[in-house]
Amino acid sequence: VLADPGQQVKRMASLTSYWGGFGIVVCSASASCFG
Repeated sequence: VLADPGQQVKRMASLTSYWGGFGIVVCSASASCFG
C-alpha cells in the first residue's frame, strides 16, 4: 500500500531541506566546497 502522494512529497521536501542545510553547515565548517 502506497502512502498518499502529498505526504510523500512533503517528506521528500523536508528531507531535502534538512540535508541541504546540513551540507551547507559542513561545507562552511570545512570549506571543502570551495575547492
